[in-house]
Amino acid sequence: MDSAKKSSGIKVFTDGNLTSHLIKFAIPVLLSHLMMVLLNTVDMIVVGQRLGEVGTSSVSIGGSVAMFLNAFIGGFSSAAQVIIAMMIGAGKQKHISKFISTVCGFVFVIAIASIFVMLPFTDLMLDLLNTPSEAYEGAHEYALICIFGIVPIYFYHIISAIFRGLGDSKHPLVFISVACGLNIVLDLIFVLWLDMGVGGAAIATVIAQLVSVVFAFIVLSKKKDAFDLTFKVKDFYRWDKYELSKFIKLAIPMAINNSAIQIAGMVINSMTNDFGVTVSAFAGIRANIATTVDLILGSVATAGAMIIGQNIAAGKLKRVNGTLIRVGIISLSVSAFLIVLFLVCPVPIFGIFTEEESVLELVYPYLPILIFSLINAGIRPVTRALIDGSGNKRINLIVALLDAIVARIGLAIIFGVLLKWGYMGYWFGTTLAELVPILIGAIFYFVLVRKKLRKDNIEEELENGK
Repeated sequence: MDSAKKSSGIKVFTDGNLTSHLIKFAIPVLLSHLMMVLLNTVDMIVVGQRLGEVGTSSVSIGGSVAMFLNAFIGGFSSAAQVIIAMMIGAGKQKHISKFISTVCGFVFVIAIASIFVMLPFTDLMLDLLNTPSEAYEGAHEYALICIFGIVPIYFYHIISAIFRGLGDSKHPLVFISVACGLNIVLDLIFVLWLDMGVGGAAIATVIAQLVSVVFAFIVLSKKKDAFDLTFKVKDFYRWDKYELSKFIKLAIPMAINNSAIQIAGMVINSMTNDFGVTVSAFAGIRANIATTVDLILGSVATAGAMIIGQNIAAGKLKRVNGTLIRVGIISLSVSAFLIVLFLVCPVPIFGIFTEEESVLELVYPYLPILIFSLINAGIRPVTRALIDGSGNKRINLIVALLDAIVARIGLAIIFGVLLKWGYMGYWFGTTLAELVPILIGAIFYFVLVRKKLRKDNIEEELENGK
């Protein structure tokens, strides 16, 4: 029996063809991530073409504040997806309704709290980022608008995670497609036609995601019966303490992990911005390309984590091993393609974001670092799928502290300051630090997962011998 058959509307991946499950689930996730890339980059492209490198720098720096909040809620959404997947794998579907309503209510409170926490620190964060004076006003405006619009941004991530946790990766693609299409239209209206500048781009993004979230809630309410969900309005403010505790214990380490990496990036951007608006603009484009690559390959990791979470909960570790092999083959193939693409035409790719010659002159000196980063990006989904899918809060916390705080900032300072490589040293140090989670994931696999697999194999052989 193929376990991806619908038991109600929920899809189960504890039996059947792993390759088929992985690809079918990953393709909509990949398309969703590409749409997210387009949503994130269209502001930079439109503003950059209209206002030049100052506009590009403004969106890059202002957007980094919003990206911090995105990274934070990304940890919560990853935790929600993993827990729902484990509930399905363990056959505890009846607990999912309470979990979803509790998580949504809690995230709303977190979103409101984030606005009040972030507002007083907006200027401080821009100062810490060493925002160039020419780009300061635009960056401040962009960051402020994104902070006020954080509620729909948070809920997009959570609702998409809920659908994916239930085995449905197609509806999140529809939600982000709605947001992306509307954002492009509104960018053209606000930035090019009404000449609202950087602020217009931020408003377009917030409105687009708000419309998308409203649509997502409507779909979720209509799909209640298909997913065997029984929550009512009161369940969103009468939280289940057990489900909330379980969620927080995993979500906090994941959120710290994501946020710490983002903070490290902001610290490095701060040091980079000391080199002026040209380097700042290139850093923004570089970060955008890195985010794009991470989202593309992250789709494979997301699909892998979903399948791994179900199979760990079901006690089927051999399928965990098989999933990791398939994740590696796919991600390394994509990485190899991207390496060839950037080697063949690096300047045209960077030229999508800007026409400034001074910015594009930095492409070839940066290319070796980019290739190194792409190699890391091809390996990372394997360990990421394992760590996220396992739901192991301690490993996530270790990765957060060693990768983001120690390695990224530490290596950036070593190569950029001590060895006097400048901004190229900062970027090389960050890329070198990407090996840390890969090594931690490898240790986690060989010490715990392989050990358990060997034990299961021995028990199975003894059983067969009897």
